[in-house]
Amino acid sequence: MVSMSSAVRRLAAASLLSAAFPSVALAEDLPARGQVDVKVVPGPDGASRVVARAVLDVAPKKVWAIVSDCAHYKDHMPRVEASELLKREGNVYTCKVTLNMPFPLSNLTAVTEAVHEESDQKRVRRWHLVSGDYKVNEGSWEVSPADDSGTSSLVVYSVRAEPNSAVPESLRQAAQKKELPKMIERVKSEASKLP
Repeated sequence: MVSMSSAVRRLAAASLLSAAFPSVALAEDLPARGQVDVKVVPGPDGASRVVARAVLDVAPKKVWAIVSDCAHYKDHMPRVEASELLKREGNVYTCKVTLNMPFPLSNLTAVTEAVHEESDQKRVRRWHLVSGDYKVNEGSWEVSPADDSGTSSLVVYSVRAEPNSAVPESLRQAAQKKELPKMIERVKSEASKLP
């Protein structure tokens, strides 16, 4: 039996997680199929993150196979110059990813630690920066069924990334808002190729 104080603590923890990592619960809130909804969302700490949401006509298991496999991001994600799984311990993955930046910017490399959580209702990958060319690099992929048949997925990508270079936040967010729909479309394309 769960004590009242334990239940209250769990409810409080769930509320904090919901505030820190916005996700979608109601079907009427789903983006239109074929649309990638990208917004800048203020976080509880005052820092903003960019959140992209889309409904993809691909099963969640296939989408998860792409977004959870950091070792092959180079093969499946746009602008990834190099990717490598450095270590795995249980459901914790340490990855090294290098992004190919447009001239005259230098490429950006990050070593991140990600925790994977999987259930029938949702698969989540949350990462934070360990080292690299960033002050901050944290975010999540969330993949859940978008319909009862399980043939389509609601995908939510949330990121807060601040490189060490002196790029104004407004420019970073504008670039992310432009690039995230391309990334989501690439994920869909790569997931669609899986058996």
